[in-house]
Amino acid sequence: MNEVDFKKGFPGKLVPTVFNEYLAGPTEKPTQAKTLAFVPDPLPPKIDWQALQLEHFDAYSETILALGKINGLHKRIGNAAGMLRTLWMREAKLSSEVENIHTTAEELVLAGVGRSLNPRDSSLESWNYVRALEHGIHSDLPWSSRLIREMHDMLLQSVRGKTHRPGQFRDKGVYLSGPQMGARHARFVPMPPGDALLNAIHDLEVFVNNTYENIPSLFAVAITHYQFETIHPFSDGNGRIGRVLISRSLVKEKLLEHPVVYMSAYINEHRKQYTDLLLKISQQGGQAWSDWIGFFLEAIRTQALDAIWRSEELINLQVRFHDLLKSDGAPPRLFPVVDSLFASPAINVADLIKQTLTTKTTAGKDIDRLARLGIVREITGRERERDWLAQEIVDVISKESPQL
Repeated sequence: MNEVDFKKGFPGKLVPTVFNEYLAGPTEKPTQAKTLAFVPDPLPPKIDWQALQLEHFDAYSETILALGKINGLHKRIGNAAGMLRTLWMREAKLSSEVENIHTTAEELVLAGVGRSLNPRDSSLESWNYVRALEHGIHSDLPWSSRLIREMHDMLLQSVRGKTHRPGQFRDKGVYLSGPQMGARHARFVPMPPGDALLNAIHDLEVFVNNTYENIPSLFAVAITHYQFETIHPFSDGNGRIGRVLISRSLVKEKLLEHPVVYMSAYINEHRKQYTDLLLKISQQGGQAWSDWIGFFLEAIRTQALDAIWRSEELINLQVRFHDLLKSDGAPPRLFPVVDSLFASPAINVADLIKQTLTTKTTAGKDIDRLARLGIVREITGRERERDWLAQEIVDVISKESPQL
């Protein structure tokens, strides 16, 4: 990083740091790269929050309105929580794509039930995101270093990130690469590890768990995300954990009933603007805080509208599936089976036996009925150990909303 890029009044300080780099290859002698690292000031920043509220009044109001609509929709249906996993799986897929971890919706679903046609680390990494999100939402712990370390541990379990200290804060320096290789040319260098990093996380805990009457809750979530990403406490997985924490905070701040609004799709579409805005805060402060909050509000509003559309798609699918069962004279035991597909769209005969407590023969006939009605399709092509997928539910994970 270059000191001249940081303007007077930027919200932090620059400290010297050193990296041992193997730019010539892992078998060559390392070279020492001296550079600067950024240590952010504790939140909240010293800005005119009243003026900021006035500046973003319309955007804030529209965002709150969109969140209220999604809350109202989910209150009208009795099994909203059962449908959440479909939306969680979409977020897991898209959040992973931000980090260039690519998987298909089908692979993700199969990884979630412990089955796969051709297992890939990418599908397991994406499913770990679902597990981390579930843990963060259901945990009674406040926003804390313990909670985020538990989520991080789940995120990196049994995948390529397992060598990056799952569940532990980093013990070495990291940097975000610039146009040229090496730490000297880094676009951004987060603070060094050690006591300063631990203190920064502690300060962030204090901010999140306090109430500030002059700071609207959505603004607080926005600047918390900046601070977490800037501290960059882990060696790997910071972006995914940071995005999980946004969803958790929206619920804990009572802005959402259920965690169904996510940033990743918006970040994927506006990736450069997202990274530029975060960097600009560190380098300048001032107006950059407002620019970031404006971006954040638009992202949440847009994704709330997307969540409304996807929820309605899932609700309509459930109604249609029930109608198909009724018109076919299906036994009552199949209705909860169909409902369970919205939480886990993959099923096999063993699953059906466990759910309905029937025999293997009866379960086989039941799954044939679901396939004949078009609710599920067989995906293995095998005679034994076959799996079926609720394709139309899976499609909700992948397809684009026509409203956005």
